[in-house]
Amino acid sequence: MRAKLTGCTLLVMFAVVLVYCATAFAQFGIIKQGLDAVTTGKKPGVAPDAASPAASGGKVLTQDTTYTNAARNLQFTIPAGWEIVEGSPDSESVGFRYMKNTMGFSFHAEQMVPSFPRASAVSAGLKQDQERVTIKKLLAAKRRDDGDAKKKCGVIGWEIVEAPQKNDFQRIIWQCYDGQNFYMNIMAYSENKDFAASEATLRKIMDSVKFCK
Repeated sequence: MRAKLTGCTLLVMFAVVLVYCATAFAQFGIIKQGLDAVTTGKKPGVAPDAASPAASGGKVLTQDTTYTNAARNLQFTIPAGWEIVEGSPDSESVGFRYMKNTMGFSFHAEQMVPSFPRASAVSAGLKQDQERVTIKKLLAAKRRDDGDAKKKCGVIGWEIVEAPQKNDFQRIIWQCYDGQNFYMNIMAYSENKDFAASEATLRKIMDSVKFCK
């Protein structure tokens, strides 16, 4: 009798774990959409191709410009010569491009359910990406937090630098979560051929992203 009860208990526990994991991974699918799944072979979808008629329809910045997103409590600085090609800096999605080469920058935010385990997601994501460094799919992967994650303005997350990709784009990507369980994907990129020459500029933009300012 005791053996039967133990077996039933284990089955119940296993069922609970499956339900929890299904919910978590369903939410994680949203992350993959915001990230462009990193390994799907797609080019970054925020900015149109520089050769397209709509590509240069924005206003070219005449000086370095700092933008603020009040809802997500962050700011970032875009260099002179760049322009907005999609969205708005104060919305949940924006894309910038430098039309003289293939450099771009994008920000995307997506609200997760309150129960989404952001700390576990960051730990798991970082661990996986550190393994991807060992097989040379990534150049680097590190933890990147900013502010106090227990408050609305703080974030926890991790950052990666891609190796040259089959989709011809190489990216620096910061994935993070704030205290309201918003997932944010912050990305600077260029085509593989331009990345070495562009990396200093892309890094400067990524390092300008600050929360709680």
